Amino acid sequence: MTAAQVRRCPTAVIGATGFIGSRLVAQLTRAGHPVARFNQAHPPVVDGRPAAGLCDAEIVLFLAARLSPALAERHPELIVAERRLLIDVLTALRHSALFPVFVLASSGGTVYSPDACPPYDESALTRPTSAYGRAKLGLERELLGHADHVRPVILRLSNVYGPGQRPAHGYGVLSHWLDAAARRQPIRVFGDPEVVRDYVHVDDVAEILKAVHRRTITTGPEGIPTVLNVGSGAPTSLADLLAVVSTVVDQRIEVIWEGGRQFDRGGNWLDSSLAHETLGWRARIGLTDGVRECWEHVLAHQTAAER
Repeated sequence: MTAAQVRRCPTAVIGATGFIGSRLVAQLTRAGHPVARFNQAHPPVVDGRPAAGLCDAEIVLFLAARLSPALAERHPELIVAERRLLIDVLTALRHSALFPVFVLASSGGTVYSPDACPPYDESALTRPTSAYGRAKLGLERELLGHADHVRPVILRLSNVYGPGQRPAHGYGVLSHWLDAAARRQPIRVFGDPEVVRDYVHVDDVAEILKAVHRRTITTGPEGIPTVLNVGSGAPTSLADLLAVVSTVVDQRIEVIWEGGRQFDRGGNWLDSSLAHETLGWRARIGLTDGVRECWEHVLAHQTAAER
């Protein structure tokens, strides 16, 4: 691909400094792709007008989610704010002379019905049982309602983890566990330890985003499904995850067993074969290798903080 071809296909990333967005932006810019970057400090829409770069984009990646299952239950105003941001961006894109591909990061672990049998594929019944799942499905429907001027692509992500994920309230069980282990504190396990989840590394998520980007700027979005699951396809129980963590950190771990929480789902994992069939993508980073990478990152930052 020539430099001129790349310049004709600018990219807008909303949530460019977030956990997924920052990784993706770094990889795209290293590859020479121009990226318009938006975050809370530099919003994509100001006073109802699109910020510079938004309407020049042929692909818009909406990775701005600040919600977690816990926050969605306790702070419904955050659900309203996230929906408002999406609507503002989609409305602003009506000013674009292009017909951009619009990629929305949704949730594969919470939008499907608990009555469906995992692994869920994209045709499985959707019936969220949590405020977070309902919020994500609502965003999907909002995007689909704007399909007259954007080309929707919905990526339903499973439980994303990786180095650099902050142990913030309600986010990433693994980041909380490793942070506790590094500080020689007990690990808290909520709910049934045999309940399974699908853990996918953030670098694998960045790879499917780049695959959508690559297809869009080379041959166009034809052939990209509207909805794609993005997961490892491997069911991992909390007990299994705890065993992996114990092996990787190689130290005695004290565990505090807690009851389940209202927003916790039963076992679920995803069938991501459609992503492989259409984009050649599959998760490639194994859980043990991924957890080891996270642990090394935690220790490195702990050492730097102690200097």
